[in-house]
Order: sequence, then C-alpha cells, then structure tokens
Amino acid sequence: MNNVNILIVDNKIDLVQPLGEIFQRKGYNVTIVEDGDKLIGLLKRRNFDVLLTPSEIPGVSGVWDFKIMKRLCPSMAVIIVNSVSEKKEMTEILDSEVEAVVNKPFNVKELVHIVESILEAPSVLIVDYRAQDREALRNMLAERRYRVLVAGDKDEAIEMVQENDFDVVFLDTGRAGMDSIEILETVKKIKPDIRVVMMIDYSSVRLVADLLKKGAYTCLYKPFLDIEKLVKVIEEVQSQKRICPSLTDSEFPRS
Repeated sequence: MNNVNILIVDNKIDLVQPLGEIFQRKGYNVTIVEDGDKLIGLLKRRNFDVLLTPSEIPGVSGVWDFKIMKRLCPSMAVIIVNSVSEKKEMTEILDSEVEAVVNKPFNVKELVHIVESILEAPSVLIVDYRAQDREALRNMLAERRYRVLVAGDKDEAIEMVQENDFDVVFLDTGRAGMDSIEILETVKKIKPDIRVVMMIDYSSVRLVADLLKKGAYTCLYKPFLDIEKLVKVIEEVQSQKRICPSLTDSEFPRS
C-alpha cells in the first residue's frame, strides 16, 4: 500500500529506530517522536495510518485519553506497546479506542504482521456536506475497524483523494448534485480505480443514470437505516478487487 504513514512514540528513540527502519524498508513512511507534545502537534497537521505507542505516553501525566487522538486522526489505528509494569493501566482504556495491544518484549515479525493486517482493512472516504451525517456514518464504519476519513466540501475531498489511497469513496449528492458530479468526475480522473458510491435521496433518483455513466460504482439511497448495505458494498469492492480489476455494479447495474 502506498503512502502509509506510521507514527512511533517512545522516549528512547535510539531503541525504536531499528523498528522504524524495518517499516521503511517495506515502503512505509515512518515518523518517531519522544513525547506527547510533539505527538499532538503532528496529529494536528498530518494524517497517520498507524500509531505505535505505550499506554503511558512520555511527557503526559497518567494514562492518555486515546479518544483525543481518534478525534484528531479518525482513521488512525492505535497499537499499544506495553511493558509488564504498564499492563495494569490497560483497564482504563476502552477496546474501541485501540486496535491492538502488544506486550514487550515483542516479536518484530509478529508486530509487523499486526500492522500489515490492520492496513489491509478497507480505506474509506466519506464526502457529505452535512457534518452530523458524515460524523455519524464515520463512527458506524470506524466501529467495524474500517479506516475512515471525512470531507465536507469539494476542495477537501479532492485534496484527500490526491494524498491517500482509498478503496471506496461514499459521495453525497447534496445541493441537488451540483458539486457531487464534479467531484465524481475529478476523482475518477485523479485515480480511476477508486470505487465511488453515490449516496442519494429519492428526490435525486433522476441523476442515477448520469452518475453511472460518469463512473460511479453504484448508488445507495439515504437515509441509511441499515448500515449493512454500506458494509456489503465495501466488502464487495474488497473481494472483487483481489480477484479481478474490473468490477460490476451492485444496486444500479450499467446498461
């Protein structure tokens, strides 16, 4: 996977440098910081895919609130690397806040396998003009361990597509579909292999044929009373992507 950003937090940089070099040899971008202040500063400016950190972050008093990190970087997977003395603190951390816990001394191959398994999870972008809708959808998909980013307008969406490798883009057809069609066309020009799923309400059904002609993978009706519809599309894209570069549409097949 291209453009993967891994962030490692440890106050003994010289000890984790070899681990960083292993990830770099696999083609990942690795950043190492030694304290909480630098960590938060980075999360405010950049998106990271994986964070490797102790439960007690250097420079931070007590167990860190990992919800803060999830708010700053929603799609980032958190892997806690614990020493024996820190195991008791894990009871204060909710399972929903971290993807994995690895105890020291750890097996490097196993840790790399954990990271790679997490990175195999589908990467999703949600583009919706309504903040409440996109946050609700993001939370539902994040609970299923998908890596999810959100965008609220055209410029933000295009920038994210340029900087990330998404498997699926869920694009809302708000504002009568005016910007969404332009976003769809631009996204397909930038990265033709991205599967763009249009989220439409019943008043926009007249747009379906045009959206499919312009490259939409399929269309789903809002509101999403059943999250399984979205999950089914994501899993379909993932399974077909592994076996065949040419995908078929699920709900609105092309003529």
